[in-house]
Amino acid sequence: MVLLKLGQREHMEQFRNGQLYMNTLKYFRDLESDPARGDRYEGATHIFQPKDVIITLSAPGFGDILIDSTDLAAATTLSMTSELCCNIFCLHAITAPVNGTLFPSEHEWFGDSMVLVLKTEEFLNRVVAGAKARNLSGKIKRVEYFDDKAYTGKLDRFRKSKRFAHQREYRIAIDSPGTDPLVLDIGDITHITSEVLKFCDADNILKFSEDDARAAALLF
Repeated sequence: MVLLKLGQREHMEQFRNGQLYMNTLKYFRDLESDPARGDRYEGATHIFQPKDVIITLSAPGFGDILIDSTDLAAATTLSMTSELCCNIFCLHAITAPVNGTLFPSEHEWFGDSMVLVLKTEEFLNRVVAGAKARNLSGKIKRVEYFDDKAYTGKLDRFRKSKRFAHQREYRIAIDSPGTDPLVLDIGDITHITSEVLKFCDADNILKFSEDDARAAALLF
């Protein structure tokens, strides 16, 4: 697995210095003005499609009010306040050859720069050690994507709408007591990351096609 961090140059320099700036799920849920990062499903624990929902409400003077699928215009979600307090750090994960452009222009992206993690295992070990040093708990995992127009069931911090699937997100999630940002210090990582690269130069600098993988003895 190859990991990339995307963002503004100043934040990429901060990343290489080992400062992982982590906003909460609530922050991303409320980020309506940013289509590349804002996600109203962040922090949700369940999603129900209209066809799977029947709601009965009791109102004084009105009796029972039945709400069925014909009364619902979109999916209904349930959220837990405790889940919204989770801080996350997002990376772009390449787990298979990519033929063609790395970041297709038809999708929304963010930032003007990127950094390539050169030693994935060492980086992740640093993250775990940094969290343990502060008595923080969490989990690191690839994000799974669901169809928010059809899926009914459980959600968690590692499930996102399929409209974000192109981001190939690998997520570091840390449990926290509030909704403030968290900065996790994992120590200087300049020796296991690339220099800050221009996002617009991605296809000229990074090659992850099947032919490139074979040339590097990663495919047979």
